Amino acid sequence: MKKYLIIAVAALLLVTVPRAGHAQTKATASAVAHINLDSLLDIMPAFKKASDTAQMFYAQLEQAMYQMNIELQRKGAEYDSLNKTWSAPIKSIKEKEIYDLQQRIQDFQQTAQDSYTQRRTQLLVPIFESIQKAVKEVAIARGYKYVLDSSKSATVVLYAADSEDIFNDVRIKLGIPAPVKPAPGTGTPK
Repeated sequence: MKKYLIIAVAALLLVTVPRAGHAQTKATASAVAHINLDSLLDIMPAFKKASDTAQMFYAQLEQAMYQMNIELQRKGAEYDSLNKTWSAPIKSIKEKEIYDLQQRIQDFQQTAQDSYTQRRTQLLVPIFESIQKAVKEVAIARGYKYVLDSSKSATVVLYAADSEDIFNDVRIKLGIPAPVKPAPGTGTPK
């Protein structure tokens, strides 16, 4: 009798363990989701506004750089045309002016690049924080342990088996309307 009881328990274990393992595999497979952040950013009005603002700031910096380069060209042309008529002290002063202007241009280039990077970061950080918050809320609500960025530019995911795409859930959480799909063959929105 004891033998039969042990055999029955062993058989029961053999039957239930693979099913439990199968259920566990299924649960971990759904613990990973993905989102294409590039696509999300493409349809976010806040991202477009921030990018446009950063681009306008960059254009202002470029304009200032352009004006400085015009001044350098003008001083260079003046030096080339008149240096034969100038005395040594005047030549030295003009050469120093040109050298100083070149240094100011180099300093401005570095400062401008740093200012642009800082301004762009200042504009984009709140957007990325809101995306991260929405992704976290959707992931918690849907029971995901990991959410990966599946954008082409991200290279975070080199291979992905089927997983849940939470793009629409995050888009809705951020209050972004659904993107308009282009008409077939036209490449333009309807």
